[in-house]
Amino acid sequence: MLGVALLIWQWRHPAAFLMLLSGIGVLFVGGTLVLYPNSSPPMLAHWTPAFPAFYAAIAIPIGAWAASARVAPQQRWIRIGVVAAGLLVLGYANIRFYFFNYHADPDNLKNDRYKRSQTLYDIQTVQSRYIGALGNAYRVIVVGKSPYPYDPEITRYLVQGQEYVPTYDPQTQSAPARVAGKGLTFLFFPGNEQYEHSIREQYPGGTPGEVRNQMGRHLFHTYVVAP
Repeated sequence: MLGVALLIWQWRHPAAFLMLLSGIGVLFVGGTLVLYPNSSPPMLAHWTPAFPAFYAAIAIPIGAWAASARVAPQQRWIRIGVVAAGLLVLGYANIRFYFFNYHADPDNLKNDRYKRSQTLYDIQTVQSRYIGALGNAYRVIVVGKSPYPYDPEITRYLVQGQEYVPTYDPQTQSAPARVAGKGLTFLFFPGNEQYEHSIREQYPGGTPGEVRNQMGRHLFHTYVVAP
């Protein structure tokens, strides 16, 4: 907000005027006026072209402070070190948030269409983290048909070389064969709980479990057979 205020204050400067024009134009047109069947304004995804304006507005107060401060040459390296350390901390915090703490909370949204999409994101994220934590020593098998899409692009950042079977029908398909050195993890999404008993009979000695999201909501049951 301070950077935007400085841009507005210096709006007669060509660079400031162009930055305001590009940023506000994207937010107003792409984020407010453009309508899509599955969304309603503000469409935050359409704010992406305005990111350069965001970054410039964030950097302007820091640049103004750095330009106004008169420090000795030896103190300049101290200031650079403090800024570099701060950037490293922010980078670590962002990476940890994205891979470990990020979650969606559909109940906070009022729009039903946004709730549905955030529910999908929530389940995709939790599922990817769960099977990523298993490692590539397990084959992951979805028993029945999952009502939620699987996102391999998210999962490949967490685990490599893991076999994922999106649909397995115990009534019509033969049981998955055991592979030496590989365990089996069965996922039972809502509506497929009736298959749990037959899977336990076919693969005794496994460990049943339940996966919930960070808000405590049940997502799916599991049955893990160790390698």
